[in-house]
Amino acid sequence: MAFDLLWEEKPSIPLHMSRFAFPPELFEHRSLAIETLSAHGYEWFTQFSSVDLLHDLFGLEVCGIPEEGDAKRIIEILEEIFPDWSYTDICYGDYERDRGWQAIIFKSPRRGKNLKTT
Repeated sequence: MAFDLLWEEKPSIPLHMSRFAFPPELFEHRSLAIETLSAHGYEWFTQFSSVDLLHDLFGLEVCGIPEEGDAKRIIEILEEIFPDWSYTDICYGDYERDRGWQAIIFKSPRRGKNLKTT
């Protein structure tokens, strides 16, 4: 009954709070990013597959970009939109849904080896 044991453990956070709570303004930032990328000729489902919220880093991740050069340009556009977000990263993801380059921008100073501060 391992399944039952999982549910008997006490959560480390209050029950009324979620580990995956998203700051509401991140949804607004996501919409702004999609609109601005479109204004620069980057269309959703054509030049990228998704724009994901990074709740733990307070940032955005544009995924499924086919060309590395486009990922670099998307980072530049995101840096113009969010000048206070000092951390960026570009990496390649070999995933089913979002296969391609990922352009990542965020506020929190936590990230992997490809971190670049602007």
